[in-house]
Amino acid sequence: MSPSFPRRPHLVERAAEAARAAMAGDTPLARAPRPPLAPVQAVPTAVEVVVPPAPRSQSAGPPGRDEPAPITYALLRRAGLVSEAGPAREEIALVREQVLRSVEVTPPAKERQARLVVITSARSGEGKSFAALNLAASIAEGTYRPVILVDAARGTASLTTLLGLHSAPGFDQLRDTGRLAPAGVLRRTAIPGLFVLPHGTAEPPGAQGGAMAGLLHLAERLPEHIILLDTPACLESSIAGLVAASAGQVALVVEAERTKRAEVEAALDILDACPTLQLLLNRSALRVSDRFGGRAPGAGEATVGAQA
Repeated sequence: MSPSFPRRPHLVERAAEAARAAMAGDTPLARAPRPPLAPVQAVPTAVEVVVPPAPRSQSAGPPGRDEPAPITYALLRRAGLVSEAGPAREEIALVREQVLRSVEVTPPAKERQARLVVITSARSGEGKSFAALNLAASIAEGTYRPVILVDAARGTASLTTLLGLHSAPGFDQLRDTGRLAPAGVLRRTAIPGLFVLPHGTAEPPGAQGGAMAGLLHLAERLPEHIILLDTPACLESSIAGLVAASAGQVALVVEAERTKRAEVEAALDILDACPTLQLLLNRSALRVSDRFGGRAPGAGEATVGAQA
């Protein structure tokens, strides 16, 4: 099997430019200056003042009398939402604009949904759920475009668990496209326009394909919504590789000073069915002049940067 990296030399090379000296073997990505993010002047200045659309676009469907209360800000912050203005929110906004531009320019294709964005990583614990949650919130708040954040992962650190939705129906039930209505599985949040689809109840083996068909059906039912899918790590589960063929783009989260080059190459090979792959460098140590606001991150602070 030939390695995938020669087919996409620019993708990993740009993401790894910050640590060129450490890439000769299996050493982790090292701390070093990285190339600049997308030019700030390329971000439309009017994005933050877009007039919100009609209220109907903020709703995934007609609310029922027994509709559960929305997910609170407190729960969203517990799951990793960056709620205060600062460098992290500015960097996430840059990632948001790059993702939305890719949505707009992705040509229509059979069994491919341009509005479906997959967020994954090579290994677990690299910050993909943090990136997915904050990117979804940034789209809903910054562009007033409705967003569905889908959790296809499991475990104690999953968004579903952190948001207290472990017993709610969700992604696993999407295989029943004949009876499932969007209003029956989507949960509103305190952020207008942001909805969460939890991972759902336990699924039988081999049901991911049916769930993917249901997800495409959901996208057809809700044509205004951006759908962000937080999948398990692609070297630990087959879900990311399965949905890559139907997604408009995939963002692979790479943790600085931890993710190895061989793991990035293997992950990109798994995701190769998607025509648009992007890397998000997370927890990078940047010089003060590299960051919005001029302050370097403190210990434990997470940052996200885009590399196309």
